[in-house]
Amino acid sequence: MNDMKTLSNILLICFLFFSLSSCLDEVDPENKIVGQVEPKSEEYYKQLRAYKESDHAVAFGWFGGWNTETSSMGTRLVSIPDSVDIVSIWGKYWDITEAQKADLAYVQNVLGTKVTYTIFAHEVPKPFEATTEGVGKYAKALADTMYKYNYDGLDLDYEPGFGGVGPLVGHNNALMKDFVLALSKYFGPKSGTGKLLLIDGVPYAVHSEIVECFNYGIVQAYDSSGEKDLQNRFNNALAKGWTADKYIFTEDFEKWWSTGGRAGATVTTPDGKVLTVPSLEAMARFNPKVADKYQRKGGVGTYHMENEYKHTPDYKYLRQAIQIMNPAKK
Repeated sequence: MNDMKTLSNILLICFLFFSLSSCLDEVDPENKIVGQVEPKSEEYYKQLRAYKESDHAVAFGWFGGWNTETSSMGTRLVSIPDSVDIVSIWGKYWDITEAQKADLAYVQNVLGTKVTYTIFAHEVPKPFEATTEGVGKYAKALADTMYKYNYDGLDLDYEPGFGGVGPLVGHNNALMKDFVLALSKYFGPKSGTGKLLLIDGVPYAVHSEIVECFNYGIVQAYDSSGEKDLQNRFNNALAKGWTADKYIFTEDFEKWWSTGGRAGATVTTPDGKVLTVPSLEAMARFNPKVADKYQRKGGVGTYHMENEYKHTPDYKYLRQAIQIMNPAKK
């Protein structure tokens, strides 16, 4: 038995043990965990991990309400489709339980999924000061948190002009630039650590000099009407130095999970056919134009992705988007 297969089995046993323990702790015997992990072959997992290491348009999502003590598998990371590349924890990411640690380890080590945590990047929390030195210490603390809980990186929610207020907020904010440069020692492509640095919300608001510090910019293209809207959003980013393959387009599934996005979004297929589809599908079919040539986007994603577990089959719209971007080989 090879080492990877042994690891897969150990992680699955740990995950099931902690899930069962949570269930047995309940007084009500009817409170069972709905859904289950169905182990696949080690060859399947090997190919899945290799796929996630390949160059392709990624599937991303913010996962809220992470909880391994409920009666539904839908609150666990293991419920997410295997082919999702990056998940960012939305909400409480600290003081996680042993069962959550097992859940996290399973999707990371067996499925090859990267899991980051999300912070609001507008304030500098106490005891740190809103100075260059202060944000440097704050960046180190965020890296310490990542290693403490074994996350794969950090996602900065940055929304100047959309409600975020604080010393880091503002287009081309100098202190935000200092903060990102400090973070880039621990996260992102310049760090050499292999840890992800993401920025979501309004990625084009940052200084052009620090775009290279991020693995991906994630635009909240909520309620999108289709390709014209998506192209306009990308043009703003292109002007700041973002490339198409580093830009992820996302839809709000707190609002649109039941329909797959805003209805009536339009997109043109490679053969020139204009489709009218839900907005997530439009994002999946869309690729930005740069100098009149289409370039592959970074990927697509959803906010409050966990709501799609309610579908039958679960996550049907995100699965469809993944299949459109990266069709299964026949």
